[in-house]
Amino acid sequence: MAARVGADIGGTFTDVAAVDADGRLHIGKRLTTHGAEGDGVLAALADTDTDLSGSEAILAHGTTLVINALLERKGARVGLVVTEGFGDVIEGGRSSRPEIFNLTYRRDPVIVPPELRFEVAERVHASGEIAVQPSQDEIDGLADKLLAAGVEAVAVAFLNSYVEPANERLVADRLRTRLPGITVTVSSDISRQWREAERFTTAAANAYVAPVADRYIERLLNGLQSDGFTGEFVVLDSNGGALALDAARRFPVKVVESGPVAGVIGARELAEQFGIENMVTFDMGGTTAKSCLIEGGRYASTELYWINGYERGFALQVRSVDVTEVGAGGGSIAWCDESGTMRVGPKSAGSQPGPACYGGGGTEPTVTDANLYCGRLDPQNFVGSLQLDMGAAEAAIGRLADQTGMDPHRVALGIIKLANLSMAAAVRRQTLERGRDPREFTMVAIGGAGPMHACEVALECGIGQVLIPVHAGHFSAIGMLGVNLRLERSEILSTRLPDLDSTSLREAVGRIADELEKELFFGSDGSLRAGELRVEWALALRYVGQSQTLLVRLPGKADGSVPQNVAELLRAEFEHEYRRRYGHIDELSDIEAVELEVTVERVLPRPTIVESDVSGGPRSEIDSYFDLDSGPVTSQVIARGSLAVGDTFTGPVVIYEQGATSVIPPGARGVVLDGGSMLIDLRDIAAT
Repeated sequence: MAARVGADIGGTFTDVAAVDADGRLHIGKRLTTHGAEGDGVLAALADTDTDLSGSEAILAHGTTLVINALLERKGARVGLVVTEGFGDVIEGGRSSRPEIFNLTYRRDPVIVPPELRFEVAERVHASGEIAVQPSQDEIDGLADKLLAAGVEAVAVAFLNSYVEPANERLVADRLRTRLPGITVTVSSDISRQWREAERFTTAAANAYVAPVADRYIERLLNGLQSDGFTGEFVVLDSNGGALALDAARRFPVKVVESGPVAGVIGARELAEQFGIENMVTFDMGGTTAKSCLIEGGRYASTELYWINGYERGFALQVRSVDVTEVGAGGGSIAWCDESGTMRVGPKSAGSQPGPACYGGGGTEPTVTDANLYCGRLDPQNFVGSLQLDMGAAEAAIGRLADQTGMDPHRVALGIIKLANLSMAAAVRRQTLERGRDPREFTMVAIGGAGPMHACEVALECGIGQVLIPVHAGHFSAIGMLGVNLRLERSEILSTRLPDLDSTSLREAVGRIADELEKELFFGSDGSLRAGELRVEWALALRYVGQSQTLLVRLPGKADGSVPQNVAELLRAEFEHEYRRRYGHIDELSDIEAVELEVTVERVLPRPTIVESDVSGGPRSEIDSYFDLDSGPVTSQVIARGSLAVGDTFTGPVVIYEQGATSVIPPGARGVVLDGGSMLIDLRDIAAT
């Protein structure tokens, strides 16, 4: 079996998981090297000592590079070419105003200023008929203006190009000829959906990050190849699949959420392994915490991804795993506002300088410092050779205690409590706010800090069970080991459900699937790639007169088949989900199908991981604080490698492994399952 590698870059740590030719799992963890993130990947990969030679080796990579470039406005200088009269569409958006009574409300500035927006005389009717085609003289004049403006990338986005993209492609092809070396993005290549504000913005965002992403990928690829890598390099897509390297370079905006997605993929596999129907992920790293819903083997997804939130940011029209993210992580800094109220996050100490206890020069108290001070971390068994400095944590907590006039242990527990409340809100948004009862879900705790806080966050949400996988701190990297290449494409339908013809739908699914299959199975060099094919489809449905839709899939085989009674089955699924989400259905209104979405996967070889011989250290004890009003309790400190399948334990327990620490509160009961995952039962505590 060829080597398979997953590499995940987080805000604080970079994780690598590698399965060698013998099926042995090797893991590496390094502090993230901001500004040269690829160096951290190469260093962590070197720690695994994995042989990547051979053309069948596969490396899957997840990165926060794209989202960071958009948030921090560190992208390229972009020129946006739009239909005449629509230059300000990305500025006005949908004219929505989340804070209607805030007279000083302002959205974040758009990524393309007015002086870099260029209008072209072209028009395509909504039917797809080309009414006005741009002239070559106008396109050549446009090229001169773009060159004079000093743009590094160009986005071409026309009004009805989702129906007929010929005008977009005409302009783009001519610009590529006239402006060699400048990246040109075509909106219809990324999205065939209506709503031009989001499509224009998505095209602009893709052009904005394309040069940055291309330079990063090129540098990392060169580093890998110098180490002997000759296999297939894929980048995680926000939709839960992966993109081949050439596609990732063309459409970097699709990997905006590639980091958090990997943990969700791994959690879905855990759900299948243990037969868990309903699961909610809790992924806490050094900078943020994330949550996602998994039901019946499917994770929640959304067609709009908001950069910097709905209130201030802008929407990207890309299919993404629906992850709720909050600024609470192990490196989140505790501080006091002007009123003297203690707060936690969203500012993070990151990897440099890091929490005070890392010894990297940080002086502000963080969530990690609070956990160490409260006896929830073993300072001698944290991450690799990194030993935690209790004195530095105590000093940082002490300064905040002096500022608030409270006891240092009360301050530290308050930091943990505030972080837990923030993260519990993210879990509730995935469950309660979607009409799901959290008591029916199992939480899976992943990330370097996830198992440390999961039990208390679960109790805040009313969740009775927590599943903690082996190597939880590297779980996103491990999740990448099982990712498949995936592409999706949408097409406008606009037909009422009673008029939906199964034969026509079957033909449309087959046509789109054939187009996507060619992209997945044939490389840019024309070579044929191996792999099993999976095809799925879904329809965006709504009641006639509504503006928003629900994406509805039919349960069944992943072969793209369309049943004869498809309209009847879709109505039942739509009404079931609509009632669950909104509490009612409208029996008097017709349902219309607005959009067809087809997804094609190329299944990559999945590694079989052989259990490693992990020896555990001796057990010890530590004084831990769990409650604001009581003193310390004695917790067992156990090496996770010393726990065998079937072993049970009762909290308080602190269980450490490479890259993560699990904190089991007093009264919680745990058992080790097949493969080493731990299932924590909190129902006895919740009942008291």
